[in-house]
Amino acid sequence: MRPQRLSTWFSGSRLGRQLFALFVVAALVPLALSDWLSSTAVNQVARQLNMQSQQRMTRQVSRQVFDRLLTAKTLLLALPSSAPQADAQLPVLGRAFDALLLQTPQGKPEWASANAANLWRNWQRAFPAIPPVQPLMDASAGLTQVLLRTHRATGEPTRVYLATLQNGQPRWIAELNPQFLWGPVHDAMDGGVWSVRDVEGTSLYPVANVTAPAAQRGTAADSVFRFQLFLGGEFGAPDWLFIQQAPPPRVSWLGWPLAVWLGLVAAATLLLIALLAQRQIRRTLVPLEQLTAGTRSLAAGDNCARVQVHSQDEFGVLAGAFNDMAAKIGAQFHALEGLAAMDRDILSGASVDSLARRVLDQLEGLYPKASAAVIWQKEPQNFRRAVLWHDGKTNKTVFDVRDVACDATAQAQWSALQGDRQFQINSPGENALRDTPCLRSLMPPADDWVALLPLRQGDVMPALIALGLPAEPAASELQPAAEVRDRLAVGLAAQDRERALVHQATHDSLTGLLNRHGLHEKLDALLAPGQAAAPLALLYIDLDNFKDVNDSRGHAAGDALLCQASERLRTRLQANGIVARQGGDEFTLVLPLADAATAQATADAMIRALREPFELAGGPVQVGASVGIALCPQHACERNELLRCADIALYAAKAYGRGRAQLFNPTLDAEARTLAQLLADLRQALVRGEFVAHYQPRVNAGDGRITSAEALIRWHHPQRGLLFPDAFIAVAESYGLIAPIGRWILDAACQQMAQWRREGIDIARVSVNVSAVQFESGELVGQVQNALERHAVPPATLELEITESLLVDENDALFAQLTALRDMGVTLALDDFGTGYSSMAALRKLPIDVMKIDRSFVIDLETDASALPAVRAIVALAQASHLHLVAEGVETETQARMLRELGCHELQGYLYSRPVEPSKFLQLPGLRHGAPAA
Repeated sequence: MRPQRLSTWFSGSRLGRQLFALFVVAALVPLALSDWLSSTAVNQVARQLNMQSQQRMTRQVSRQVFDRLLTAKTLLLALPSSAPQADAQLPVLGRAFDALLLQTPQGKPEWASANAANLWRNWQRAFPAIPPVQPLMDASAGLTQVLLRTHRATGEPTRVYLATLQNGQPRWIAELNPQFLWGPVHDAMDGGVWSVRDVEGTSLYPVANVTAPAAQRGTAADSVFRFQLFLGGEFGAPDWLFIQQAPPPRVSWLGWPLAVWLGLVAAATLLLIALLAQRQIRRTLVPLEQLTAGTRSLAAGDNCARVQVHSQDEFGVLAGAFNDMAAKIGAQFHALEGLAAMDRDILSGASVDSLARRVLDQLEGLYPKASAAVIWQKEPQNFRRAVLWHDGKTNKTVFDVRDVACDATAQAQWSALQGDRQFQINSPGENALRDTPCLRSLMPPADDWVALLPLRQGDVMPALIALGLPAEPAASELQPAAEVRDRLAVGLAAQDRERALVHQATHDSLTGLLNRHGLHEKLDALLAPGQAAAPLALLYIDLDNFKDVNDSRGHAAGDALLCQASERLRTRLQANGIVARQGGDEFTLVLPLADAATAQATADAMIRALREPFELAGGPVQVGASVGIALCPQHACERNELLRCADIALYAAKAYGRGRAQLFNPTLDAEARTLAQLLADLRQALVRGEFVAHYQPRVNAGDGRITSAEALIRWHHPQRGLLFPDAFIAVAESYGLIAPIGRWILDAACQQMAQWRREGIDIARVSVNVSAVQFESGELVGQVQNALERHAVPPATLELEITESLLVDENDALFAQLTALRDMGVTLALDDFGTGYSSMAALRKLPIDVMKIDRSFVIDLETDASALPAVRAIVALAQASHLHLVAEGVETETQARMLRELGCHELQGYLYSRPVEPSKFLQLPGLRHGAPAA
């Protein structure tokens, strides 16, 4: 081969071009990926920082507007209560307010600014509509309420009004100056486009007389930031929504975008790699082309092909190895190709029939004049045979596969075959083979000789290869057939292993039923698109009280019970039904072609079967079961959704009393989704600090002075607003969230009490409700002691309220914790007395200091004649036990008088105040202020 110039090699070689392209692509892909990742990461960080900054700005601007509303409120409250002089100049006009109007207590104009002609009419039409206002406080307290309203007439900008209310009537009415109110929004317009709306979607900003900076237009790529300003507490108005639309940030360096810099660096790197790759490729093309030419000759059938490469590098070594291989490859090429085809079939999981056909094809190439058969055992007395022979009459190759039934004698001879052997068909020593028609029928057609190659796996012989030969074969001639036999052994072993793995992956190891994965496969097959119209019922079964068996008898007894339960389900299920164990004590039944009635009947039958006692080692056990039912296509047509519907129905069956079957319905789904959302929000509420504590005063029954307070938790839900305990406490107790909530309110109450003591507020005690779950953990005493020490609060200032339901069972551990708390100095109160089922013995032993009469008795004092004797009995019991008595739910003076006459020490209810925030609590009448605590 004549050497050529390197430039000619590179320009004319496809491999050279491919290698060059490969080098370039191999460099280009990571460069492009790294550039993209770098650019994306930097831009993402920039966007995140920008979003955080813009979100803070949105929040800050909205709070600045709120501060200006508070300023306007303060200015409005500072206006004189009587009409100014006619020529008086109010400094707030033109700066904070555009117009002012003073109304008499009878609702008539008393004084008005120059531009307040329509102020009273606009105030009456403002949003939201003004309801009849009840004074929040005693009129003698002299407190004034300020309300905010907005009004927008057709073709006019939205106007914002403030009014002071005294005894429910507006006194001063003011129209806010837009320049003053929206100044913070106007100043922030350089960063984006701003708008403010109320709850009805009415635009509050921009307004006609507030000029925005140079025209700014939002685009689809802009980010939108929102903040909802709460106005209900200070102004009794709906929330305002502040919206900022800001463009995404741009990342650049030295005036050029970052992407341009990264592109320039990548291009320079790529150019350098291309130059180096071109030089190295040219150095390797000449010896590689010689090896390529030799390979082509070998592929064309030239087994004498040789290459001449005299270099001392790896190409020289490769050339020598190629020359050695070429001498051997011709003879083995056909055999290797056939074995490789068998390997592909084995890896692809081909059937035994396909493997047998591949074996016969390989044997036909190895032994052109022979007939061959592959025999394997399907069942104890059932064999399958694949045979290939040459028909001398038609000169064609015949291939036949069929099942052959054999008796016990043939089975014994089959099992007795040991080692490879060959024999002559008509030899007198082979009478047993000739006299056994079944075994003889398995052999291939042969004129003289048969070679048997048994395939044994331990003590089992799953298959046999038989060759029919015209003459006695030499031992070396059967070696290729033995290699084929070994490949077949690998294939059969792989299939056995695959079947075992599939069974293990799809079946439960304890009960032998389908497991979760196997059930999913069956359901997917039944719910395939072609089967979507076929009805199907899914029963989700859960054993009741199974945990008690595991706890009392041990897991071995539990496993035995599960096995017996699975057998009952299997034997009582219809023929085409499917039973599976998804895990634990949960079973699933699939009933193809079943309607609601069939599913209900099956569920009832299973419940009856599982209600029967189970015979275990320690004696019989009775559990029971609950069943949830979902139907396809009525409830769902997709596997996961169908399982979810059945699970929801099962949960409802357990909630409704267990031992029953429940059919899924959309109401259950809606309840489950609502509960799931509430639980998710409740978990986040603790993290985000959405809980607040409100305080309701308890007044001295004799002089009406506030002597103590009860801490009550509230939840500021982001979407639903302020929620009371009835909306979330029961859910928290059911799902294990009451303990952290209880710790929070305990800590908040102690912290508030410490602050009141420092400010000199005369409050003897703050009471906190305690759940039964907090006692079950056994950690309540330590939590109380930690909270008291952390906030430096005397134990006597904390009162813990427990419900009467805790005393249904006389729990020694509960009484021990209560005793420890009382010994610590904490006051203990029995809440809602009279509504539970506690015994007098339990009350006598309970270490309590305070008894609270439930509001259900107090409310009925004026309307139900039986309520008074009941309250009198409770008061007598408390007085006999020397307990401090508190009445809850006092709403009228008549109720307060009756309770005072009966001997109650403290009264609590809406007559005195609703639960309020700490700042409003300090404004309540009857609260005494003294010197701050040392």
